[in-house]
Amino acid sequence: MKKIAMLLLLVIVLLSVPSCAQQVSQQEYDRVSNELQAVQSQLASLQGKLAEAESLQAQNEELNKRNDAVKSELETIRAEYEGLSTEYDELNEQFDTAKSELEAMQAEYEELSTEYDELNEQFEELSEQYNTIVEGTAEIDEGDVEQALFKLINQEREKAGLDELMWGENLYKWAIANSRKMATNKRLEYSEYIGWQEVFWATGYGTADRMADAALTVWKNRQVYERFFLNAAAKYDAVGVHKSGKVFYITYVADYFH
Repeated sequence: MKKIAMLLLLVIVLLSVPSCAQQVSQQEYDRVSNELQAVQSQLASLQGKLAEAESLQAQNEELNKRNDAVKSELETIRAEYEGLSTEYDELNEQFDTAKSELEAMQAEYEELSTEYDELNEQFEELSEQYNTIVEGTAEIDEGDVEQALFKLINQEREKAGLDELMWGENLYKWAIANSRKMATNKRLEYSEYIGWQEVFWATGYGTADRMADAALTVWKNRQVYERFFLNAAAKYDAVGVHKSGKVFYITYVADYFH
């Protein structure tokens, strides 16, 4: 700016000098004219730069305003972040508390679950004992035991690929007579009938099916089981059951005659 002022002063001085064309040589005049043009050119250049500087200054002020706005927004965001950070810490603390409570509840649940399993096991044992007592006191029909054994024997024959046996009325007379004889003599003994037969006595069973299962299990463990029960030549069989007191006397008879 100082240089521009000096150039302007020089121009003013030159313009204020009285015309003395007669005293100034053409050479001097040209020199001064050239210098004046150079100064004017520099002045124009400086004015352009000054305008550019003013434009840059305006841009700088605008950028400062934007910077202040961004700075203000940043401070707002920072304040929000601090608020959210505080809220996060509180929620995290609540989560830790809830997690601890959940772990405590889970531990308590496991203890109660273990206790429940133990109590349930005791209940099942007591229930089984109760059912045994109740079933033991129930009346078991002799005919139900006969039919249960007749059915089981035919199931065993079917598994072995054999024909089912038919009920033999005459064989039943021999079987029931032998069971009554065992009840009278209070011992196991076989009928005088010539055929395939087995005997069994039972007590303490709760149902006819359980008694039949027990009888067949005992008979299956005897060496004569396949020859008496799985004999392909047999066509008929019968089961005679007689109860005396709490004891059931059972006789099985099979043959190819009924």
